[in-house]
Amino acid sequence: MSELFILASHHNQVLALLRLELQLQLQLQLERAAAHPEVRCRGKSSFAALGACLYGYDGVYFTGVTTLDAFVRDFGTPDSQGEYAILPEDLSVMTSIINVGELAGSLLAAPLNDVLGRKGVFLSGSVAVVVGVVLQLSTASSRAVVTAGRAVMGFGVGNFSATSPLYMGEIAPESLRSPLLMCWQLVLSVSQIMAAGINRGVIHYDTTFAYRFPIGFQLVFPLVILLGIWWLPESPRWLLRRGRDEEAARSLRVLYREDHDYDPAPMVQSIRRDLDKETAREAESGWMQLVTDPIERRKVIYSAGALVAQQINGIQWFYYFGTVFSKAIGLRDPFLMTLIVFVIQVFVVLAAVLLANKIPRRPLLLLTTGIMTVSIFVVGCLGIPGGDPSETVGKVIISFVIIEIAAFNFAWGPLGWTIASEMAVGRNRNKIYAVAVASFWITVWATVFTLPYLYYSANLGPKTGFVYTGLCFVTLAYVYFCVGEVTGRSIEEINGFFRHGIPARHWKTQPFQSEMVQATIDSG
Repeated sequence: MSELFILASHHNQVLALLRLELQLQLQLQLERAAAHPEVRCRGKSSFAALGACLYGYDGVYFTGVTTLDAFVRDFGTPDSQGEYAILPEDLSVMTSIINVGELAGSLLAAPLNDVLGRKGVFLSGSVAVVVGVVLQLSTASSRAVVTAGRAVMGFGVGNFSATSPLYMGEIAPESLRSPLLMCWQLVLSVSQIMAAGINRGVIHYDTTFAYRFPIGFQLVFPLVILLGIWWLPESPRWLLRRGRDEEAARSLRVLYREDHDYDPAPMVQSIRRDLDKETAREAESGWMQLVTDPIERRKVIYSAGALVAQQINGIQWFYYFGTVFSKAIGLRDPFLMTLIVFVIQVFVVLAAVLLANKIPRRPLLLLTTGIMTVSIFVVGCLGIPGGDPSETVGKVIISFVIIEIAAFNFAWGPLGWTIASEMAVGRNRNKIYAVAVASFWITVWATVFTLPYLYYSANLGPKTGFVYTGLCFVTLAYVYFCVGEVTGRSIEEINGFFRHGIPARHWKTQPFQSEMVQATIDSG
């Protein structure tokens, strides 16, 4: 125990300075909000980011639960000596099945959004999560029921992952689009702290309460969303698309209610013009264009590539199996170590959100990906001797894991979803973003499913880091060729960059050209 606190104390001075900087930045943000009612009303809409709690919480709590004696005894398989254990193949299926549900939920979110609206999908997602959690609570022996419950819950999480960023992007002004989208990662990080804290709080229980409480706690998130959803305005764009102009005007008044002189008519007319042009473009859109049209194909690569690159750098190794990994390398209190890591992560993500639009993306992503590459490579090297690592080696490994997580959450964590959303432009916007979200869940599933096999069955142990070192170089290549600076750029202007074949690394130097934007709008 004391060794872990000593390890944590090394970060105290850095965290103190970071807290001071964050307080100053937060005060500045609040002062700006007071001066601009528009900022305050957009802040209310960030309630939609609560859907990230479901993804973040599950990614941490479940692997912690699988190490609890009570869970292993009730759901494990006995060996010849009567000792129970969760087999790698069972761990892979139970852990990764939620990603299959998330994939289905994200793909079906598009037609559900068209029919039910953004709030309707929030409702359907919440109901799916409740049903999935209840299924898991209904058994104390069946791995199949737990697996089915996690799949159903994943469907709801997938609904949120596809709809929350879309909703925030539709109601946010350009100046706040990036910070609001980055709030997804901040909320996710807070939920991970909650999961790590709850896991550590139940480690001394040897009854079904030890795993049923962490599972049941997930009901809090959909219930909060179900209570708060009635105060959220529906997306004005969706209402206008459905011909409900009066309701769209009321929705805009809610968003801008701090401005007593606000007239929604100009905004309604502007959105209506955009929707008319979008409808004309959709008549010319099609799924095959994402493959056959080089311009649309490039958009898919940029959008989906952001979420794939975000996940192939080894970050899921610790997120999904952090407690298992910490226990395997001999740490005395892996639950406390996990909690410390996620506390540090929240400060890093908060700093990233507050500094959004102030640090250029390309150099930031290149630098942080380079740091992650070195960190995961060192972890692999420390596993070369084989066998169980010493306590000292274990601490060094965890130190580099902390460095990787900090680097990830300062850049890739919040920026991955932002880039994916911003690169989905033009007549196939919805289709491109659907492919991006589907690619995300497929990548997460593949990573989570193969991790136990690589670590245990292939007996790589910490040498698994070498696998992700190679994939980090793929991420670096993506950043160099596909990430451009688009802060302050309109959606039409980004679309113009694609249509004119301008390399991403040259976007920053491009002047705003009204004729390019007009040509983009006219041609789709």
